[in-house]
Amino acid sequence: MDKLGNILPRVMRRQPGGARLLGGQVAAAFRVLLGPDVAHLCDEVELRAGTLLVTTSSPALAHQLRLDAETILARLNQPELGRKVRTLRVRIGRSTPS
Repeated sequence: MDKLGNILPRVMRRQPGGARLLGGQVAAAFRVLLGPDVAHLCDEVELRAGTLLVTTSSPALAHQLRLDAETILARLNQPELGRKVRTLRVRIGRSTPS
C-alpha cells in the first residue's frame, strides 16, 4: 500500500485541469527559487510535458538561466512537486497573450 503523498501527484495529473495545477506548482517553486527581485523579470513561466518554458525580456537573465539550468533543474526536482522537470527552455521576448 502506497502513502497518499506518493500517489497524489499521479492522481492529480489524471483529473481535469490537474496537469495545469501541478504545472502551476512548479512555476511557483521556480519563482521562489529565483527570489522576488529576479522572478518579476520573468514574464511567463509554464510547464509543458516536463519542459519548463521561461519567457523574459532580459537577455542577461536569459543567458544566466541557461548557464544555471542544471542547478535549477536539480533544485526544482528535489521537493516532490508531482512532476519531473526534465529541461529548461528560456526565450527572450514578451509573453504571448493566451
